[in-house]
Amino acid sequence: MKIALCTDFFFPIVGGISSHIAGLASELERRGNEVVIISKYMNNAPKNFQQIKSRRVIYTKPLASIPILLMPPIPSEMKKVFIKEKFDIIHAHHAFTPTSLLSIHIAKKLGIPAILTNHTTFLVYDREKIWVPLSYILYPFRKYINEADLIIAVSNSATNSIRHFTRDDKIVIVPNGVDVNFFNSDHNFSNKATYQAYDDPIILYVGRLVYCKGIHILVKAMPYILKDFPNTHLIIVGEGYMKKPIELFVKNLKLEKNVSLIGFVPYEELPNLYSLSHVFVLPSLYCESFGITLLEAMASGKPVVASKIGGIPEIIENEKTGLLFKRGDAMDLASKVLNILNNHNFAQTLACNAQKLVMKKYDWSIIVDKIETLYEYILSIY
Repeated sequence: MKIALCTDFFFPIVGGISSHIAGLASELERRGNEVVIISKYMNNAPKNFQQIKSRRVIYTKPLASIPILLMPPIPSEMKKVFIKEKFDIIHAHHAFTPTSLLSIHIAKKLGIPAILTNHTTFLVYDREKIWVPLSYILYPFRKYINEADLIIAVSNSATNSIRHFTRDDKIVIVPNGVDVNFFNSDHNFSNKATYQAYDDPIILYVGRLVYCKGIHILVKAMPYILKDFPNTHLIIVGEGYMKKPIELFVKNLKLEKNVSLIGFVPYEELPNLYSLSHVFVLPSLYCESFGITLLEAMASGKPVVASKIGGIPEIIENEKTGLLFKRGDAMDLASKVLNILNNHNFAQTLACNAQKLVMKKYDWSIIVDKIETLYEYILSIY
């Protein structure tokens, strides 16, 4: 098959969706499919393309040279690409951004089968009295979303969010995937010397530095953890607008010796960073539909602690494949981390169970089996 993966979120923009698309493209190509990734050129994005695994990426021009995500691409340019490339399937990613929705709309006009993956969980997504009327107020989203032949949701919480905009019988759950072999193997870490001094416990966070990810809650938990393990070090990986506030928070709490914000780390070096850690924490406050970094940590054989919100409890079974804490509760987060640091055998059991789960359920080969089946189904009804 010749497949277009269309999104506003692809490298050099870093995040869960871009990681998902890179992994999906890589596995589809390994199976002999031809994949073209279509994204929108963002002139303010960092120049980093390390994780592009697809052979072909087309960046379309936005309608105006304004560096904002909601600026749509030029429709005529995208249409020309679709006509020239003669795709069998259009697979759009993210249900509420312009490139993905426009790609569905153009596919519909050209008679090309189209699938939309929803990676999003809303605030109070289970409140139908709020979201059903709002979905009609946001009618353009409802219109374009319903032009998709099929909608994939990455979790139950993502399903419960998108169902306010479409029919339930159009939605299929297919979770995110992870390259288990990549994260469960030895790699050379070019900057490993930076971390060799950390012989004491290392807590790791990997992700965007934005408020909804709750990094400040993790920093707030550090003084409680340091009472029992005074040499514990927290490594925060990622970029975002919360970087400066977090740095100030660290300074105010006098945690400079115990917390490092190391910025962006190339994808190929992440396995070694996970391997150096003793526990991975995802302290999200809201809008967490899945948590790809949880899969990466679990595949790496590390115990995980995460907030009990959104799609996270669908991945982590508390006290079996990880530990869940009450959202926004720094003391509860600290107690869960301490439980792991104080109980080596328990931590190993959690990590082992989690790794087995990822290998059985979330490896990209398993996920793409399901996605290819959906592609074939859509093609069969056209």
